[in-house]
Amino acid sequence: MYKKEKIKKLLRKISVVSVLFILLLMAVFDTFGILTYERIAVFLKLRDSAFSSAEVSVHFIDVGQGDSTLIISGANTVLIDAGEKEYGDKVASYLKSQGIEQIDYIIATHPHSDHIGGIENVIENFSTGGIIVPHLPDTANDDLYLYRCLADSAEKNEIPLIEAFSGMELSLDCSVLRIIAPLGEYENLNSCSVVSELVHGENIFLFTGDAEAESEADMLRGGVLEDVDVLKAGHHGSSTSTCGEFLEIIKPEFTVISCGAGNSYNHPSESVMRSLGSLGVQIFRTDLQGNIIAESDGKKISFNFS
Repeated sequence: MYKKEKIKKLLRKISVVSVLFILLLMAVFDTFGILTYERIAVFLKLRDSAFSSAEVSVHFIDVGQGDSTLIISGANTVLIDAGEKEYGDKVASYLKSQGIEQIDYIIATHPHSDHIGGIENVIENFSTGGIIVPHLPDTANDDLYLYRCLADSAEKNEIPLIEAFSGMELSLDCSVLRIIAPLGEYENLNSCSVVSELVHGENIFLFTGDAEAESEADMLRGGVLEDVDVLKAGHHGSSTSTCGEFLEIIKPEFTVISCGAGNSYNHPSESVMRSLGSLGVQIFRTDLQGNIIAESDGKKISFNFS
């Protein structure tokens, strides 16, 4: 009897140590991008590879102080930006965790590293139909180094670069993605950002890149804005974007802010948080909630986190 108790205690200790070792291993794999928690969960059959079963899902991927958004619309996929270069592996792993094998379009909103740095890694790992880019000023010079690297990588992988224009539409199975800006010529590369609107039934999502006040003003003058359900806040919640009149016209119910924990820019700004709060907007932040997944059935939108 005593011997049996000793064996049971030993087995319990072995079980506890094994579980702790597996958790440690998972943490190491996730940290170094070998296997993310998402992919481990899929491997262990804890969840399906595409864990969103909605007709349309929008995934705001946590890439620290940067932007990356995945749209899954039926059988079609669009990736908007991919964070800094060091986040390219994480974005690619996340896409694989969703069972994605090819990307219909990538939108490179503007040539800043926290938006397009990781795209090269993504196109090395996925078949891609085309990369949509903004028209850029001739005076951009050195700021275009990353853009040129991306163009070279696209050419090597035989992926066409498509210049965005207001009014361009992408049919995505059960939704439509419309390009609504930029509407003017800007010296400021943030305001050159490609701004797009996803329409699924009665639901509308607005993705603004880093578009700042001058681009927002042109959108207001151009009459291209309407009420939206979800706003991806411009420029990580900076005070240079998501201005008062712009917010009053689009009247979002939800806003997602993509920013890094403890970032040196103090994003999101207090003024933007106050403006959103005064309108009763529900706010989600990647620095607080990690990956944010919005699911739409064409009438209602629900949010999950991973």
